Amino acid sequence: MMADDHADLPDRIAAAGSLNRLSHALVRHRADPAVLRQIARAAERLAASIEGQPVRERRMELVSLPEFDEAVEHGSLSDLLEDGAFVDTFEDSPVSGSANPLSMGLQVGRDGDAAIGRATLAPGWQGAPDRAHGGVVAAIIDEVYGAVLPSIGVMAFTGELTVRYEAPCPLGVQLDFRAEKVGVEGRKLYLACEGRSEQGVFATSRATFISIELDQFRASQA
Repeated sequence: MMADDHADLPDRIAAAGSLNRLSHALVRHRADPAVLRQIARAAERLAASIEGQPVRERRMELVSLPEFDEAVEHGSLSDLLEDGAFVDTFEDSPVSGSANPLSMGLQVGRDGDAAIGRATLAPGWQGAPDRAHGGVVAAIIDEVYGAVLPSIGVMAFTGELTVRYEAPCPLGVQLDFRAEKVGVEGRKLYLACEGRSEQGVFATSRATFISIELDQFRASQA
């Protein structure tokens, strides 16, 4: 598991969770204008305070992790995701990161060489009435694809991703995703994913990822 061991992480996660809750509350409810003005003033004041602090170098934080060094040395990322467990591999991810207030709340894990994802989408991710925005579904699928990579021991980037929306994706219920490798051609990895809820399959997807050597990834982040 990749973990940010900076001392501010627990407080960042707590702040992100509260901001996430506030954001969805603003979307779902009609708030008193006085409360909205209070939120705006507080947000502007706090944002200005934070913007005066040192900028985080996220690229350097990632490549300085001991787990990343170990993965580069052994040429594999497969030990970073424990089989069967949901983990927070990238706390700042806008899709699954616990320290990102924009997070969609996705949890990702490993099932052998496949990746699994689980999410319950809140009101802020609504597109058409009572269903999730299609772009949100696509982002979640892309993130679950990313979790396949450490399971099979490679680093790669999205080259192409297509989604077929089989049915409306519901809000407020558990969504389950499963992605796996279906083929390899040189540096190209071919992946497939399915998203389903208690109502059945709502999305299927295919993707092509382009693999890269781990030491090259480190160089690109330097």
